[in-house]
Amino acid sequence: MATSIGVLLLNGDEELAEHIIAWLDDVAPGQYRLVANVSLDDALVTLLSGEYELGLLCMDEISERGRDLLSSVKNQFCPAPVIVISAQMNDVLDREAIPSGAADYLTLDSVTPAALERSLRYSLERKRTEQYLARLAHHDPLTDIPNRVLFRDRLESAIRIATRDNMRFALMFIDLDDFKIVNDRYGHDIGDGLIRMCAERLQQLLRRSDSMARMGGDEFTLLLLNVESSSDIAHLAVKIIEQISAPYEINGYQLQVGCSVGIASYPEAGRSADALLKSADLAMYQAKQVEGSNFRFFTEEMNRDVRYRLSLEEDLRRAVDNSELYLEYQPRFSVRSGKVVALEALLRWNHPQKGILSAHNFISIAEDTGLIFTIGYWVIRRACEDLQRLKDDCGIDIKMAINLSARQFRDEAMVQNVANIFSETGANPNFIEFELTETALMENIDMVSLCMRPLSYFGVTFALDDFGTGSSSFLHLQRLPIAALKIDSQFMADLLRRRSERRLVSAMINLAHNLGKVVVAEGVESASQQKWLAEEGCDQMQGYFLCAPHAYSRLIKVIKGLSLESVLASKTETNNDVSV
Repeated sequence: MATSIGVLLLNGDEELAEHIIAWLDDVAPGQYRLVANVSLDDALVTLLSGEYELGLLCMDEISERGRDLLSSVKNQFCPAPVIVISAQMNDVLDREAIPSGAADYLTLDSVTPAALERSLRYSLERKRTEQYLARLAHHDPLTDIPNRVLFRDRLESAIRIATRDNMRFALMFIDLDDFKIVNDRYGHDIGDGLIRMCAERLQQLLRRSDSMARMGGDEFTLLLLNVESSSDIAHLAVKIIEQISAPYEINGYQLQVGCSVGIASYPEAGRSADALLKSADLAMYQAKQVEGSNFRFFTEEMNRDVRYRLSLEEDLRRAVDNSELYLEYQPRFSVRSGKVVALEALLRWNHPQKGILSAHNFISIAEDTGLIFTIGYWVIRRACEDLQRLKDDCGIDIKMAINLSARQFRDEAMVQNVANIFSETGANPNFIEFELTETALMENIDMVSLCMRPLSYFGVTFALDDFGTGSSSFLHLQRLPIAALKIDSQFMADLLRRRSERRLVSAMINLAHNLGKVVVAEGVESASQQKWLAEEGCDQMQGYFLCAPHAYSRLIKVIKGLSLESVLASKTETNNDVSV
């Protein structure tokens, strides 16, 4: 029995789907199966998957998203033709649908079941013919990947979409090193085999949304859509060099070549196809000036930033193994009692060449590379161990505040791992406070909340760090187990110079209290700030003016007898403080 033809109904509802399939079954019983309710956002990926042979796009008028879909279907040689249908005749659709990339245009008020089925059948036949002819015209016969003509179409399409949606993408220009030597020494048959194998290795590194082409000779281009950062592009460039440089075995010969990679990012390196291709080509020639396989960005600033980041990433991997990471602890004071009520664990890196680095210098690298999981659990364990040591050495029971990255919540075993740390170190969860930034919480609210609740059952409390800089909702602040809100230190800088800043901080304090939260001010740097915050009802505060962070060995020497009263008594008001 023949397999039925899959038809994807885009932008249409179930009622329309039932109507269309009833028509098709009248003319060709059982030959078609139709699926509806696929959004335009997912349409291209679904059509490219090969699961469906045809697409029906419902549009009553031409739209940018519809035009982009049709253009992408045409430019990416989608195997499934797309027929545009509308309820009634639309002159603009009639003129633009097919030039935009549609296989046909039909109106439901005038088409018959037989005409609809015939349109589907003819569209499939035309698509098969088009694919054969297009492959001859737009694909490289040696590697069967797109040639420069097709690649340019895809590049120009990417520019249009990126311009409209304010997105970034990257263009890579790859040139094999010493390929001429292979041709001269082993012959063109071996050289052709090498080109084919290089193309296969490059294809294995690409995502479905990316494109590649052979521009001619030993040159390839890659189009990388929706790239998040320059470091992501650099990582792919490193993988490309590794793959291309790996040994080849062709007809009994052992071969090895390198490659040079030039990278142009849109829009920094150009806003037209010509400009981007020229920029990537220039960057490739810069890479060739360096001995061995290498890559270069078009802009020197991006080169410096990426090189620095990659170097720091390698060093960070070694730092974890070489025990170069350590914690410092900054006391937090209660305004009411004046006592130290908490310590914030602050991650530091004793870099062999760069000296002491604070977490903001490298934590994003840890997140991007996945090292955040190893480092994060190490921080929790060390902070819990030092909390127990503090109790034994000084007889002090205070809360330990530990910063968490939202990425750590992606570990499905996080709750169990934290519970194991509590059990193994003997730390009391009631004295542990996890801090999350407002931005991180709101970007990953569902994932984070799933872990917050079971951890709160252990007795752990949560604080929202950098409060006032993000966009948290009152509903989430109430429903999630958040006990404290930390006012970001950036509000402290102009607190006593700007009335608007004081009104804002005062409003945040009142809001937090109305929500039943403890208010913590961080970045307190003067007695005047401390006095004003206390008068406004701030519950707790910390800052270098009150007490700088200390490593554990120094901490146990200063924390005994440390209080807000003793700190203020030892400080002299600076002349730079402006009276409120």
